[in-house]
Amino acid sequence: MSSNLCLYLFIAFFKISFLTVGGGPVMLAVMDQEFRERKKFLSESEMADVFAIIYSMPGAIGVNSALVIGNKLGGKKGALSAFCGVITPPVVVILFVTSLVEMIKNSPFTGYAFISIRAAVSVFIVCTIGKLLKNTIRCWKDAVICLFAFLSVEFTGLPAIYAIAACGLLGLFFYRKGDL
Repeated sequence: MSSNLCLYLFIAFFKISFLTVGGGPVMLAVMDQEFRERKKFLSESEMADVFAIIYSMPGAIGVNSALVIGNKLGGKKGALSAFCGVITPPVVVILFVTSLVEMIKNSPFTGYAFISIRAAVSVFIVCTIGKLLKNTIRCWKDAVICLFAFLSVEFTGLPAIYAIAACGLLGLFFYRKGDL
């Protein structure tokens, strides 16, 4: 594997991690733009598969995505490069912010900034959900499984891992004759 690809993965995940505010869902939208739309390293279906893997893994979405995408594009070295890129900014920022927390904790400007940031992050999350739904729902069976997952988690309080397992069983039932 090329050292240029490792360097690219480190820099790409460093930038994504450093410049995205809002955590994993926002990072996924930026990763989709970077690796699928801009660089064309991954197709729409590959990116949808990557998102499915990332969301089903325990742990932080940013770290999971770095490991999955890095491994897919560059093997173990790619995964390590992407992982180092994605964790470096938060570690540096956390160390910096904790040293300044006493100075900024009572400032009204801090609260105003976070109110605005939350509004922008909400838009990115909605856009990511729209793209995922567009790439995932191909027929009425997919829509039923999606609706079941949403309703079971949102309105019954079912833990997400149980909803994922139940959706897997629904998928086995719906597609048992191999009609994907």
